[in-house]
Amino acid sequence: MIEPISSAVARATLSAGIISLMAMLLAGCTAGSDRALVLATTTSVDDSGLLTHLLQSYSASSPSTKVRPLAVGSGEALELGRRGDADLLLVHSPMAEDEFMASGHGEMRASIMYNDFVVVGPPDDPADVAGAGTPARAFRAVAEAGLPFLSRGDESGTHRREREIWSDSGTPRAASWYLEAGQGMGPLLQMASERRAYTLTDRATFYAMQPRLDLDVLYEGDPLLRNVYSVILVRKSSAAPAATQLFRWLASEAGGEAIAAFRDGIGRQLFYPVPGTQAAWESASIPEEEWAEQGAPAMTGRRGLARGTDTADEHGLSEVRRRFLCRSVPPRLAEAPCD
Repeated sequence: MIEPISSAVARATLSAGIISLMAMLLAGCTAGSDRALVLATTTSVDDSGLLTHLLQSYSASSPSTKVRPLAVGSGEALELGRRGDADLLLVHSPMAEDEFMASGHGEMRASIMYNDFVVVGPPDDPADVAGAGTPARAFRAVAEAGLPFLSRGDESGTHRREREIWSDSGTPRAASWYLEAGQGMGPLLQMASERRAYTLTDRATFYAMQPRLDLDVLYEGDPLLRNVYSVILVRKSSAAPAATQLFRWLASEAGGEAIAAFRDGIGRQLFYPVPGTQAAWESASIPEEEWAEQGAPAMTGRRGLARGTDTADEHGLSEVRRRFLCRSVPPRLAEAPCD
């Protein structure tokens, strides 16, 4: 049975929903050409400081464009797009994005940047997650030790990736050690620190909060932990000209340079532009040849470089892992050819 976190968390979740609703209502109050375009993005992009950096960089070339950002989980951002309450989405949930595009809600989509997920937990690592060898085995180690694992439980991109890894592990989650919070990444990390729990987080949010946490990065570097962000232009946006212009900038060489230039407070690079034309082109409105080649370093890490889980093919990949990589990361970042 999944354990509820607390009534305080429930109240915080309700408050966050009310705030988001108020922001959407405010956004809808502006009409015509004066309406600010609504950019729905993820908490990781906002919490890391990247969102402010990108909007400031963009305003240098388009000072008259009004942008109203909403920082929510990827699932909620996509829902805002479906309802027509957002004009542009910057999200990191590839399979949900595929569904969004297939349902006709998106005009164009381009994969523009990536960072990575990491497994964090108590510094003494009682489950020995650091020596697990694969993300699935890392999760399984927590389950077998009966130690607490906190899940966002909010249909965000992080939550979806976590579920994929649990699926790869073959480990049931219906137990007292698995806790769903229904919270954003920042509050969840604070709860994990207080409870000496393990969780999956994006590296950027963890770095931003690390001084306030009693948690360490325990598992990192596996291709399954790559975290790819895409920008989606919502179909029939009421701010289409401005939204299209921002879409094009984010997926251009200038946007890539802004992404690569972003650093945290101690100079660490947190996001990397996707190399080359790795966009998932759902529209011919913008010819692919217009987009410049961009370079990005390969993802590497100190741990978790072993491939495969239990049954591997000739490339060292389990079938679950292959299917995940082939539908969740751009081809140049996958480990083996996709059929």
